[in-house]
Amino acid sequence: GIVTLDRYGYITFFSPGAERITGLSQEEVLHQHCDQVFQVVDTDERFSRNLPPPDRQIKSTVVLADGRIATLSLTGARLVPPDSDDAEMALVFRDVSEAELVHHFMGEFLANITHEFRTPISALAASTELLLDQADDLKPDELRNLLNALYMGIVGLQTLVDNLLESARLEAGRFRVFPRPIELGEIIADATHIMQPLLIRHRKQLLVELPTIIPVVQADSRRITQVLVNLLSNANKYSPDNTEIAIHVTEDGDRVRIAVTDQGPGISADFRPSLFRRFVRPESGAGKSRYGAGLGLPVVKAIIEAHGGEVGVEDRPEGGSVFWFTLSKVDDS
Repeated sequence: GIVTLDRYGYITFFSPGAERITGLSQEEVLHQHCDQVFQVVDTDERFSRNLPPPDRQIKSTVVLADGRIATLSLTGARLVPPDSDDAEMALVFRDVSEAELVHHFMGEFLANITHEFRTPISALAASTELLLDQADDLKPDELRNLLNALYMGIVGLQTLVDNLLESARLEAGRFRVFPRPIELGEIIADATHIMQPLLIRHRKQLLVELPTIIPVVQADSRRITQVLVNLLSNANKYSPDNTEIAIHVTEDGDRVRIAVTDQGPGISADFRPSLFRRFVRPESGAGKSRYGAGLGLPVVKAIIEAHGGEVGVEDRPEGGSVFWFTLSKVDDS
């Protein structure tokens, strides 16, 4: 957008682009002081006192007249000689709020991804070192525990790498699924086999409720297994030890609904709209979040939507969350 100001800071022109960014018309703002239209956030400074010099660019976070907060990239230009009585300044501005948000999330993502890799790698290194040093002296139970720790570290790394690869494919527009008819029970069995050691480690009980006749779905089995592993992993991460996680399968016409429920703190209502965006990590109803790459749920959403299904989250009345998705059922005939 473009706005021009007289030497006193009053608006003399407001372009259609400026109208689109601010939601205000030229008639509404013409001859108003720029401080009335653009109010700087969290500071006593006035907008007019922080205008960029000619040919310089700055960023300013402002409250617009309609109450919205926006980060604007501002570039200044002097239209006539500054000693003129009718000297005017032009401001060319863009709304970079989304880019700033992505930049913020990317910073968090890099910190979190480092943590996510470090944790299983450290566990793998410690378990391997112990095996090398004391393998001959370990009792069967101790050896089994170490092997179990190795397995869990590998599963954690595999899940993280899979999500990173899928996220990269999404970004590059190379994300594909290859559905075929498959019994849903096979997919659930694969996912629970991968996750069971992790759940046992945290003393979680996994329940699976299936219809009497297990439906056949149109699905890319590897991708849907990844969906279930991501949802079970989140349920394991965000719910307390000694609680129950369940997979419920129900049929509704030509669709099958698969739900993963937990007994954690739930998801705060304000956080739900951004829950399936990249680099965003689930936040509990208490406003607490844990480390995570912020890729699992966006990958879940992309995989399910590529199958023509839907995905969502609900609160359980008795506490906890329900993450659900739908798939197409193959006609029995």
